[in-house]
Amino acid sequence: MVMAIMSLSLSIHPRTACAQGERSADDVARELSNPTTALASLSNNLEYRSFKGDLPGADSQESWTYIFQPVLPFPQGDGKNIIFRPAFPLLLDQPVFNPAKNDFDSEGVEFGDISFDLAYGGTDKETGILSLFGIFGSLPTASDDAVGSEQWRLGPEVALGLIKEWGVIGTLITHNWDVGGSNNNFSVTTLQYFYALGLGNGWQLAAGPTISYDWEADSDNDWSIPVGVGIAKTTKVGNTPLKLALEVHNYLEQPDSFGPDWLVKLKVTPVIKNSFVK
Repeated sequence: MVMAIMSLSLSIHPRTACAQGERSADDVARELSNPTTALASLSNNLEYRSFKGDLPGADSQESWTYIFQPVLPFPQGDGKNIIFRPAFPLLLDQPVFNPAKNDFDSEGVEFGDISFDLAYGGTDKETGILSLFGIFGSLPTASDDAVGSEQWRLGPEVALGLIKEWGVIGTLITHNWDVGGSNNNFSVTTLQYFYALGLGNGWQLAAGPTISYDWEADSDNDWSIPVGVGIAKTTKVGNTPLKLALEVHNYLEQPDSFGPDWLVKLKVTPVIKNSFVK
């Protein structure tokens, strides 16, 4: 499935790519920062995390993850789109606590749980207000139970923001419950605040940290609160628009037992042909 979707990157139509190329780099950069965009793209994310916590050895743990996320919009007219965004995680190195050893095991390369959202939204051309609502969920596709949830999860999502000449700001809120699989209760709310402030020539100050609250955890392990900064550059490779971004997040609050301390994210996002746009 992943390889089939990745093959879309080879199907960029010259006329479509040139049409995107006629737009300024700043215009394309803003559109790629807009969660309701009609631009189809292939996001490649490499994420490094360091951790901290009360568990033995927690402060020395780190992880590497690659996430492939195609963005597939289906235009509905009047600037509205149905947008499908699946995310395919490849866990390159993931720490998992082993109670029998009272220490962490380092899991090798494993495939993780696929997450996705399916949403409807758009941007008002006069006011620049963007809005989106839909569903967000995940599937128990992990190749090893140690790195997966063993649950089917589903819930609502809603986004609200503003896009102007100077950039994009907004927030995306989701909530997930367990709807099948493992009997462990799951109820987590996330709030991603995102911003992309234009600097000219395709450069942006941009980041999208995600705050989360676990309704099933005790008061010492419920919040994860990061702050983030980043830099992005949109350019062209041949006739293909390409966005490069680097973000750094620091967690002001995380679960006391074990949680992320720092996150460094590298994103490479080429625009591809959207066959549903005439």
